[in-house]
Amino acid sequence: MRVLDLLAELEEVVEKGNTLPFSSKALVNPEEVIEIIDEIRDSLPEELAEAKKIVAERKKIIFAAQSEADHIKAEAEKRLRELIDTNEITKTATANANEIMRNANVSAKALKTGTQNYADKLLYSFQIQLKEMNDQIEQNRRELKNMK
Repeated sequence: MRVLDLLAELEEVVEKGNTLPFSSKALVNPEEVIEIIDEIRDSLPEELAEAKKIVAERKKIIFAAQSEADHIKAEAEKRLRELIDTNEITKTATANANEIMRNANVSAKALKTGTQNYADKLLYSFQIQLKEMNDQIEQNRRELKNMK
């Protein structure tokens, strides 16, 4: 991720800054630091766009899962009507149709749950990365303020 690389670069600038005698403070080139911060600021919309893309993909997966579930359910209902229309095997047809409906609902629920879990894991991972970046930026800003 571009932001993480820029934060590492900013950290390197701070670490390589000339230290003041008898102090843990470092002198850094403010123009260089501001330039890196501006690059971070410019990169954040890209990272947010990636998050939006993940959310859109999640919605797409859930929509596809719901469509598949609806299709399975419609097929099960169609099959159920066909079996009911056949008088010779009405009881068997009812049992089979109920089993198909139950299986379809279980499959649809499992598919939906799986896609939601997958999307949630992706979003959680991205959330952690954004939090780490934010924490690093806040730390770097504090360090810059303390250098005055």
